Amino acid sequence: MINEEKSQSILVSGESGAGKTESTKLLMRYLAYMGGRAVSEGRTVEQQVLESNPVLEAFGNAKTVRNNNSSRFGKFVEIQFDRKGRISGAAIRTYLLERSRVCQVSDPERNYHCFYMLCAAPPEVV
Repeated sequence: MINEEKSQSILVSGESGAGKTESTKLLMRYLAYMGGRAVSEGRTVEQQVLESNPVLEAFGNAKTVRNNNSSRFGKFVEIQFDRKGRISGAAIRTYLLERSRVCQVSDPERNYHCFYMLCAAPPEVV
C-alpha cells in the first residue's frame, strides 16, 4: 500500500462459526499497530477503531445454536491511512441481516446481546 501508493482491500468470508469476526479483529489490531500513533482527542485513532467493536457486537451479535457470540450483521470497515502509513480515520458501515430477531426469537437461540445487557443493568443506569 505504501510502496505502490494504491488502496488495498481485504475480504474476510467463510461459513457460520468459521471465525470471520475474530479474524477481522486480529486484522484490525495488526493494522492499528502498523498504522502508527496518530492522536485524535486524547486517544489514538487506532484505539478508537478497536474500541468500537464491542459496541457493534452488543447491538449485532446474538447467541445461536452454533455460536454463543454469532454476528447477525455484515460489516464494511474502511480504514484510512495518511501518506506515511499512519491511520488517519475510519468508517464502519453495518448491514443488519436478521431484523426478524428483534421481534421474534426461535428457542434455544437468543435476541441481540444489547437487550440482555439493558435488562441486567441496575435501574439507576437505565
